[in-house]
Formats: sequence, structure tokens, C-alpha cells
Amino acid sequence: MDNAVQVLYVERDLEFARKTAEQLEQVNNQLEVTTVLGSASAFQALSNDGYDCIVSEYRLPNGTGLELFDQIQRNYPNLPFILFTEHGSESVAGEAVTAGVSDYLQKEEADSRSELLADSISNVVTANETVIEATRERRRFEQVLKTVPSCVVQLNRDGQFIFANDRAETVLGLKQSELEERAYNDPEWDIKDLDGNPIPDHELPFARVLYDGEQVQDRHTIRWPDGRKRVLAVNGAPVMNEGSVESVVCSLTDITDRHRRERRLEKLHEATHDLYDAKTKQEVAQITSDTADAILDFEVNGVHFYDEQAGGLKPVAVSDRTQRVTDELVTFDHGIAWETFQSGEIRQYDDIHTADNLYNPETEFRSGLYLPLGAYGILLANSTQRGDFDDTDVSLGQLLAENAKSALDRVERERRLALLQERTSALMQTTTTAKTVDLTVDAAAEILGTSLSGFIQEDEREEVLRPLSTTDALAAEFSTYDGFTYGTDGDPISSFLWDVYDSGTPEYVGDASDHPALPSDTPARSALLYPLESYGLLVFAAKTPDAFDRTDKRFGWILASTLETALERVAREKLLRDRTQKLTRQNQQLEEFAQTVTHDLRNPLQVLRGTLDGVRKTTDVNHLDRGYRALDRMETLIDDVLMLAQEGQLIDDTEIVSLASLADDCWDVLETADAELMINDDMEFEADSGRVRQLLENLFANAVTHAGTDVTVTVGTLTNGFFVSDDGPGIDPVERDQIFTDGYTSTRSGTGFGLSIVKQIADAHDWDATIAESPSGGAQIEFTGLDVASTQTDN
Repeated sequence: MDNAVQVLYVERDLEFARKTAEQLEQVNNQLEVTTVLGSASAFQALSNDGYDCIVSEYRLPNGTGLELFDQIQRNYPNLPFILFTEHGSESVAGEAVTAGVSDYLQKEEADSRSELLADSISNVVTANETVIEATRERRRFEQVLKTVPSCVVQLNRDGQFIFANDRAETVLGLKQSELEERAYNDPEWDIKDLDGNPIPDHELPFARVLYDGEQVQDRHTIRWPDGRKRVLAVNGAPVMNEGSVESVVCSLTDITDRHRRERRLEKLHEATHDLYDAKTKQEVAQITSDTADAILDFEVNGVHFYDEQAGGLKPVAVSDRTQRVTDELVTFDHGIAWETFQSGEIRQYDDIHTADNLYNPETEFRSGLYLPLGAYGILLANSTQRGDFDDTDVSLGQLLAENAKSALDRVERERRLALLQERTSALMQTTTTAKTVDLTVDAAAEILGTSLSGFIQEDEREEVLRPLSTTDALAAEFSTYDGFTYGTDGDPISSFLWDVYDSGTPEYVGDASDHPALPSDTPARSALLYPLESYGLLVFAAKTPDAFDRTDKRFGWILASTLETALERVAREKLLRDRTQKLTRQNQQLEEFAQTVTHDLRNPLQVLRGTLDGVRKTTDVNHLDRGYRALDRMETLIDDVLMLAQEGQLIDDTEIVSLASLADDCWDVLETADAELMINDDMEFEADSGRVRQLLENLFANAVTHAGTDVTVTVGTLTNGFFVSDDGPGIDPVERDQIFTDGYTSTRSGTGFGLSIVKQIADAHDWDATIAESPSGGAQIEFTGLDVASTQTDN
């Protein structure tokens, strides 16, 4: 008690009352005692002033103290009342306790009576203040709970509802007055966990808070009186009093719709795994429709894919109910579904009959939800009820549509990748350029989905890019072009194609109408162009802008790279086949010739030997000399023929050789009389050194033989080769075409195989050998097509 305590003392003896009042104020200076006579004066005093406690004698004029207490309780129910009497008895004490007075004391003669009464007044006033404050706190607490937007209830230790705010009815399905008849663990609630299992009483949120004294959060279901099941989120907390749980306060939130949405979302995620395991677009469509029906409760739904031949959105998967309630499944080429597909935007209608472009104005459907699936088509859902699709349906439907589109992208990508692998493998088996290019152009239509594709080949002689292989659609669009000529004035398309080809860098055109190098009326709006060096330009085009995405560019690059590799392989294999055929034919000819010559020579050789052996027995030595000279000639002829056959064989091992060094070595081993060798330049090139040595020796010997013993032989370099010339009489132009022919000779002593061997060695190296006139008028044999390593002037 911080302030003065106002006490009203009601007596039948005023003198005794005043004396007692003085004693009380002396004992406790916080007490201020007012004395009155009888009940009427007491009520008069109460009406004028406020008092903290009433002290009354049992026997009063015109009544008893208990009667006064009863009257005061009616108007001042919380005012403490002490019965202080000298006429006490067990019956009076029993009546006082039963009536509910704050205290009962008997007057005594001892001095301690004032102290006892003062202590009693202090105690009951303090207790009353505590009760009042607690009551105020409880009322404030209840007031706060009433203003909380969620449902809040208070339960006593037995689980009985002792308070519920206005939200209780909407969450628990019972009015506040009806809740007083129930407890939290009442079987009629049918409380279960989210999996449908009953929850034992000791595991209920209320019981856990009561026993543990700690806050608890949980979820469970209840059953309303009308039988509906609701899902509640429970947040319980203890109300403590002197260290123990006095009651439990619970915040209850109806999360039925949210729980349903969460469970639908969980099942939707599970269905996503099935979508990503699908192998075909048809399978994706069916899973999407089934998921929309079973999980999203879109009982009337369908997946429609765009069909170019049908010219619209063709149904590919529909729910069972759609098949039952729909007379005919239609292909949409206009209406809401078609507009959704073209715009790529979700459309929701509470009543589709309010739409401007309804496909069937007579339809019984009202609500409509249209979800685009990118370039593939749409997922649509309908209902005969107005406003049947809420925001949750839209968001979950959109999630399903996005997952379906991703699955369709994956299936399409895998299909195209498998097709790309198949086509690239086929490209590695082609044998001609035309077949290789045709296969690539056809593959583009299947893999990139474009009917405008082709390959334009470089014609180096005329500097024109000519169509080698194109689709019919591309040929029709560019029918006015026979080719795209380099540097054509006034033709931006030709200039653009040549710029891309010369750059060697792939080009992507998103929209030709916005491209600075192309006219706005270009037949194709978007294109992918891949230059293949020394071959031509691979082109993929479309009539719509931005028709090719990142995957298309990647697949296009793979096709172009594979085509370039395949063309290189075809060219290499053709060259190899040509060389093989040429060498096979040459070797067959040489072998046949060698066999013929050796056979023809060896028979007379045997005859000649026999003759010479017979002549040797005579004395005519001159015959012997002539015979042996003929023999030597035939042996030389045989050696030359064998050499000719050997030099025409393929070359296996090569090395870097020096022209000047080989020429010096060859000159030194020959009998050249007064002839002179001049080496103007030196070069290093890759060749078979032994065969090049044979080539030079044959040329040097031929020069000395035909141009005279004082001839000057010159060796020099060309741009990609070398030459050997002399200052002799030269070779008649009429004979130049025959000079490399087997057996051709202009002297009686020659075999005619010397220059033929030279030509065979040049052919074996894949060099070109030609005959020209030297600056001095003599003969000059030139060799070109060498693999030159370096060149330097020697002089």
C-alpha cells in the first residue's frame, strides 16, 4: 500500500468506534478511519466518498453486519469487508465465511485487538488490490486477444475453453458459447496428424505446453460439426503463475487451403520427375494432362500441339472427363486457345463467354484457363462453373506448363541430338561431294526444322558462289539467282554472302529487315551462315525473325564442321583413289613392258653368245668385238628397262635434301669431259634423295650426250621447283611431246629410256615435269609442285 487506506467503520456504538479508530490510526499511520452509525449512514458515506475497506459490527441498528455485507456486495462487489464483532459465535462465523466476507475477527479487551484489526485491514486491502490488478490484466489480455486477427483461445489445466475471440467460430466451426462445453481433447474434434493418424491426448499441443511449460508449434486436422475436415496451424504458449502453468493460450490458424496448395505443389514436383523421364513429346503431353487432372483438379483439360499440316492446335492428350463431355475434339485455328499460343501469355477467364473471339459460342463451358507451352502448343482447362480457377490454380498451372515445356525442350533436344549423330555418322560414309552436301541440306530440315537450307559452292575461276544443293523452298525464294558473283554492284545479297565467306566467321542474322547490309525485302528474315574455306557457304534460313535459338546455332555449327571434315575426307579419298588407280595402271604397264623387252632381248642374247663362242674359236677377232659391243648394248638396254620399272614405284621414305649439294655430287661421279656445271640457286625440299640423284644424273648425262662435251649445264630454282638447262641445240618443239616416251631417242646409241626414267621419278614425287627452251636456246627441263622447305641464292 503506497497511499492512505480509507476505512469505513460501521458500529452501533459511536464512542467505541471513535476510540477504535484512533487506535487503528496510531498502529498504522496509513489508515484513515471514518466511523458511522448503522447501515443507512454507511450507504450514505459510500455514496459520497470512496473507501478501500469496510469494517462492521455484527449487530447494527436495524439489521446485521452480514445483511449490510450482502447489500454492499450488490453495488460494490470487489470492496473488502471485515466482520469485527463482540457477539461472535460459531454460527455467525460460519455464516460470515459462507457469505464470503474478507475476514472475521472478535473484539477483545486486550490491547492487541487494534493491531490485529489493522493487520487484517492491510492484508485484505493488499489482496484486493492484487485481485483487482490481476482482473485488470486479464481483461486487458482478453481485450488484446479479441483484437488479434487470428483465432486465439485460452484453456485451463483441464483443457476446457475459458476464452475464445471472435475468430474462433470461423476457425473451429463453433460459436464462443458452444466452445465452453468442449475441451481440447474432446473426441468429437477427431484430431489427427497430417498423415491421417490419430494423435494421443498426451501428444496434443495443449498437453505438451501444459507439461513442458514451453511454447509449441504444430499442425493437425480437426473435424467440424458439419463433418468437414480442416487443417490447423497451432502455436501454443503457457500462462505462468508462481512458476507453474496456470493456463494455455493457443493461436489457431486455418491453413486448409495453404496445406492443400502445398500438398498439390509437392505432388506436382513428384510429377515433374515423370516428365523428365519421358522419352517422347506424346508421353510428355499425356503426363501433363494426367497431372492437371489428378493433382491440380483440372478435370476437363487437354494438351494441344501445333500441327503445321493441320494448320492449328491439334489435341494430343486429354483427360477422361474431357473425352466424356466433349462431342468432338477440335483443332483450334482461331479463338482463345489460338490467341494464347500466338501471344505466349497466360489467359484466365471467369466466364469465357465474355471473350471477343470465342471458338464455339454455343459451348457450355464457363471458366477457362489457357497456358502456353512455347512453340509446342498449349495446356487448357475448362469448367462449367463461373470463376472456378483462382490465383492458386493459375500459379500451379503455370508451374506445370513450364515444367512440361522444359520436358518438351529436352525431348526435342535429345531427338535432334540423336538425329544429328545419325546424320554426322552418315556424312562420314559418303563418297562424293554432291552426296555429302545433299545429305547435310536434308539433315538441316530435320534437325533445325527449316525448309530453307542450302550449300553454295565457290567457283574460283569465275569468282561466283553457285548453289550446289538447296531445298526446293530455298531455290524458289532465290529463283532469280543463278549464282552470287563477287563484287557485283547493286546486289547487296551477293555482296553480303561474299563478305561472310571471305571473313571465315559464322554469321547470325536475327532480322534481315533490320540488318544494315541486307535489303528490307530479303526473302528470308533470319539466317545462320557458316563459311567453309575453299568449299563454299552453308546457309540455313527462315521466313520469321529470330527463328534460331542458341541450340540451333550450336547444331548448325556441328553440321557445318562435320560437312567441312566430310568434304576434306571425300577430296582426300578421291585423290588417293586417283593416285592408286594411276600407279596401278602405270605399274601394270611398266611390268608388262619390262617383261616384253627382257623376253625379246634375252632370246637373241643367248643366240649371240652362242655365235660368239663359236667365232672365238676362229681367228676373226673383229667379229668378236662387234658381237661383244652388241652384247653390251643389250645389257644396257635391260638395265634401263629395269630401272624404269623401279623408278615408277611409290615413294615411302622422304627427307629434306639440298638441290645444290645433290647436283654437285652427281656431276662429280659422271664423265663430263669439258662440260661445265653452273648452280645459280639452292633450295631445300622434301624428296627421296636416291631417286633425285638418279634424275639429275640422267639429265646431266643426256645434256653431255646431246649437246656436246663442252656443254654448260645450269641448275636453278623456280617459284615452287627447279630446272636443269643447257646451252646446246635444244629440242625441236615438234618432238617435245615425245621426249618422255619410253624408248624414244634421237641417237643410234641411246636406249630411249633416260628421260622416261626422269619422268617416272617426277611422277612418283607427284611433281609436274615440262620441257621448255633455255635462255641460250638449249633445252630446259622444269620440275614444279615440290614441297619446298627453303630457298637461297648461291651464284
